[in-house]
Amino acid sequence: MTLDLNAWTRDWALMSSFFSAKEINRISDRLKKLKIQNAVFCSFENRFAKSGGLAAVTTNILPYLKEINHIANVILMTPFYPSIMDSKLLQSTGKSFSVPFNNKMLQAELYEYTWHYTKPRSGSLKEYYLKAEGLFETSKNIKDPYLYSESDTQLNDNLMRQNSLFFCKAAPLALQALGIRENIVFHLQEWQTALISLTAKAAMLNGTLESCATAQTMHNSYDSFIPWASLAGIANGKARQNISLFPGAGATAYQIGLQLADAPVTTVSEHYAEEFTTDILQTEYFAPHLQNIFLKSGVYGVNNGMFIELSPELSSEVKLSIDEIRKIKLKNRKALLKVLASYKPKERFGELTYKGKAISRLPDNIPIIVMSGRLDPLQKGFDILLRAIEKFAEDEIKVVLTPMATRRADLDYFYEAACKCKGNLAVFAGRMEKGFSELQAGATFGLMPSIYEPFGAAVEYMANGTVNIGRSTGGLVDQINLKCGYLYKEDAVFYTLDNIRDFVETADIVQARKTNPWAQSMADNLYEVLKKAVNTYQNSQDQYYKLVLNGLKKVNNFKWETNAQKYFQVYEKIRGI
Repeated sequence: MTLDLNAWTRDWALMSSFFSAKEINRISDRLKKLKIQNAVFCSFENRFAKSGGLAAVTTNILPYLKEINHIANVILMTPFYPSIMDSKLLQSTGKSFSVPFNNKMLQAELYEYTWHYTKPRSGSLKEYYLKAEGLFETSKNIKDPYLYSESDTQLNDNLMRQNSLFFCKAAPLALQALGIRENIVFHLQEWQTALISLTAKAAMLNGTLESCATAQTMHNSYDSFIPWASLAGIANGKARQNISLFPGAGATAYQIGLQLADAPVTTVSEHYAEEFTTDILQTEYFAPHLQNIFLKSGVYGVNNGMFIELSPELSSEVKLSIDEIRKIKLKNRKALLKVLASYKPKERFGELTYKGKAISRLPDNIPIIVMSGRLDPLQKGFDILLRAIEKFAEDEIKVVLTPMATRRADLDYFYEAACKCKGNLAVFAGRMEKGFSELQAGATFGLMPSIYEPFGAAVEYMANGTVNIGRSTGGLVDQINLKCGYLYKEDAVFYTLDNIRDFVETADIVQARKTNPWAQSMADNLYEVLKKAVNTYQNSQDQYYKLVLNGLKKVNNFKWETNAQKYFQVYEKIRGI
């Protein structure tokens, strides 16, 4: 399946603000002649510094971009985080260079990691880690590449912006140091790298690079305000003079970068791309400032591939009957119950029991429900699920949650719910050191009550033979349908801007959301769909196992090969193909 880019037109609305007509013509001539020989994937997450799904993308897509599209050189360009990473895991390139930044010359150096991959065929590629003294110094307590200050949000934002600006200025210089100077496509990920759309063009004009272009992927619509004075710190010559004359205080990274990008703007799922211009959460809350840009040139959805592989017993080559999949699921359930009965790390709280005794005695007809992921009160909906499961009687369901929290205070509601749901709820606060694969494979249902979800992990549950229940949003709509799972949504009357604002403002104290009509409706509708799913599992088992089998078929729609082919189509639009 190809990506329909026929309606796309390049949005260079800001080009004349930074460059003269003569300079724009020079840039245009370079792009028309550009060959796709060097793809540079720019990301603030990597295999050693993970936060959300972007790190998983970086450790999956690059070999496919290279091998499927026959690109000579595909590399990752990413920061080196001294508080997260160990330089001993990397090799020094011996390459260092000076970066003019905020009226100073800062020294940067490059480390490298060689990735030997086996899919889609055997090969290798380089990952480059940009290191600079005093930069990318994230919190030492919480190993998150986006967290610089745990207690001061404004300070964190300022440091994040400073590091982003430095990275965008340094990236073209890093390629020059590596001897990569022409036929380059910078594939930019998130707002942190968006301003390479500016610095890459400046690099062509000043001779740092010979020919390069930029393509932008938005994994979400989070953005950052860039004061004109800060932008001037990474600009050159006439562009710097022009910035000093710009009206207002500044603009956001995306407002600038998207109107300088050379290729169609993409996001990570087809339905999420539609929501950028149709869903009130995006159009009126997260991205009202980008609507004119989106409506002018569009946002195009490219579904991610799968982040895990099917086990041999569930692979697409194996044709399973309902009885066979039932046996596999019951075997996996038994293995999960063994883990839940024995694995009790200090971070775990809440007790799973059956009739007040060991959970290992749980009958097969009582469903086990699981929800995993980052504890993001703005996005993931853990608190919505907690409100829904409080309505179930003891031994009606069993629930296992694995929230990865950045602050202990964020777990307060979990402790409260664990007391109310005694016997029904266990919480593993953080990453499970053992048993996570058993959890995904042995659970009856995987829950994703996301407030929004660019792509999501529904396919991971399906690949493990577990049925999904998800809110009808973003990439979950692309992954879940009535043949393989359950989608639900709150009553539309409560989905208002006022309720959204109140919901976001109570992210620090989620118990305060109990009076929010939107949150109430989400919890109520989640409860109803849970009741329906439980009834299917208990009283229509053949129907339940058909959902499992259909999910195993559905995952075949999410391939990195297809993802890579579609991104290559995006790259080709740079030169007008």
